[in-house]
Amino acid sequence: MKKIIFLTLLLMTCSWMMAQENVTRETYVYSVKDGESLHLDVYIDSSKVKEEPRPVMIYVHGGGFSMGSRKNVAQEIYNRFWAEQGFVSVSMDYRLGMAEGNTYNAKTVEEVIRLANVDMVDATNFLLNNKDKFNIDPASIMISGGSAGAMACLTIEHDICNNLDYTRALPEGFNYAGVISHAGAVIMNGESLTWEKKPCPIFFMHGDNDIIVPLEQNNLWNLTWVGPMYMHQQFKEMNVPHWVYIEEGADHVIAMKALTNNNAEQERFFETFVKGKSNSKVLTKWADAEPSGMGSVEAMLQHVPMYILGFGKYMEEMDYSNIEAPQTIVY
Repeated sequence: MKKIIFLTLLLMTCSWMMAQENVTRETYVYSVKDGESLHLDVYIDSSKVKEEPRPVMIYVHGGGFSMGSRKNVAQEIYNRFWAEQGFVSVSMDYRLGMAEGNTYNAKTVEEVIRLANVDMVDATNFLLNNKDKFNIDPASIMISGGSAGAMACLTIEHDICNNLDYTRALPEGFNYAGVISHAGAVIMNGESLTWEKKPCPIFFMHGDNDIIVPLEQNNLWNLTWVGPMYMHQQFKEMNVPHWVYIEEGADHVIAMKALTNNNAEQERFFETFVKGKSNSKVLTKWADAEPSGMGSVEAMLQHVPMYILGFGKYMEEMDYSNIEAPQTIVY
């Protein structure tokens, strides 16, 4: 069994790396906060000669605001995919306000999320300030994230639309061109989700058996968590273009699985909703013969092997000789 897993992963990764050999990665410090340098990795496909400015995809990692990293093999595959489509693709650090021993002094979940969102503003401004260097189209900057990262992406879009103070550090009138959420929700202090302005197009990817992040609406830690199906009904009434993509039977594993298994759908969202300006409101439901799940190490290795075995690594740091299942995985 170990040999089968080894050969499968080796073939998968070799094919990805061969297809992405023209993609380069460069690392920059985009901000210094609390004495800590925050980095972002910029992926660009040098074979895609583009005279016109490039769109941007910023990926925000998950990990419950307590762990995780911009370095993850599955995330890198995702970033390199977008670079191959002609994007400036970015993976960013942000301050983890729930990490053990942190010095950020975030006392509530709302403050923890705000740390991440302020850092997203700084990362976005760094890219905008270097738009000529990276040949960026400021009107085509998208954000995407998984789990906690998806929560940060959806929450910052909500805050931009409601003109919260910290979002005013962005250029006047700025908004993201699109949001792709892998198992995320808007988290807010209040009972009613309201929008002063319409949000940008949003692609929600979620499992209907996710017990961590709700599909509908729930209250946790004295905050309101608003999931994709609640926003689907709301956005239909508001005439907001969006796509809700539900895997039936799947749990929170979608936060990781979407990095490597759903690139075609996410590219279609960009082409149709962002670039094509579609005003559609779409709900898609589908199911695998065996639902994806994260109930055991074996399940994780089956459904998201590159995420688990490549945790905290770049692709060139992947150790294919060590394919033992991790003994403890914390989410």
